[in-house]
Amino acid sequence: MKKNIKLAKHAGFCYGVKRAVETTKKLKTENKDTKIWVLGELIHNSQVIQSLSRLGINTVDELPENEGGICVIRSHGASPEIFKDIKSKGYDVVDLTCPDVKKVQQKAIQLVQEGFLLVIVGKPEHPEVSAIKANAEIYGQDIVVTPDVESLMAYEKILKEHKKIGVVVQTTQRIEVLKNVVNYLTGITKELRVFNTICASTSLRQNEARQLAGESDLMIVVGSKKSANTTHLAEILRDITETIHIETDAELDDFSELIKKAVNIGITAGASTPEDIIDKVINKLNEY
Repeated sequence: MKKNIKLAKHAGFCYGVKRAVETTKKLKTENKDTKIWVLGELIHNSQVIQSLSRLGINTVDELPENEGGICVIRSHGASPEIFKDIKSKGYDVVDLTCPDVKKVQQKAIQLVQEGFLLVIVGKPEHPEVSAIKANAEIYGQDIVVTPDVESLMAYEKILKEHKKIGVVVQTTQRIEVLKNVVNYLTGITKELRVFNTICASTSLRQNEARQLAGESDLMIVVGSKKSANTTHLAEILRDITETIHIETDAELDDFSELIKKAVNIGITAGASTPEDIIDKVINKLNEY
């Protein structure tokens, strides 16, 4: 049976990820004799991390003492304390925080400075969210982090004690999650200020994937299981059509029966998924 395989136009690296990966590689090219360190994974994709390692770029959870070199701040950002720690250990800092993430940090700081109780909508354990919270905490401690409206309801007593509530959102979140949080807060506070800080790339990618899913028997989402924007894509599409989430083409074999039955197959990929991984998935699908 001939397959109709269609790749979403906006699949793969977004601007912030592309900038982080290309700049880090360029740093190594221009500083061959200098050690390059990345504190935490530059982006959430193990294949990219491995390729950086092959170039001699070290990914670490903690910087070693007395090594020196250049330390790259990953695309998710970092706390002010981490910046201080890097400099105190004698490393040069190259900040590759995504510009869209920087904007969320600035809006969060602004809300706290203006006396709002800050609600950050996002996964508490995600490095982007941790960095947003850490940057805002310097200016005030009235901060709540919530992944969804159900979790936020546990803070209702605290929320009602504040006359002003401000909201920012993780750049890769689902718009539906933000809408539910805003609807809930509208009913319990007199003054609500909301900054929709979901990045344009995320919104575009999600909307395009929704449309493609409506035309497909099967959607394949390619990207790391640790990537927030990729997992959110899969969550959205599962409500529309049969959807599988894979990291590489090797996993397609696990879904061979689904693939054989499908005629119209749509493919999308997270913002941290390299083009060559997407190409390998398409090539393997063509073998069916």
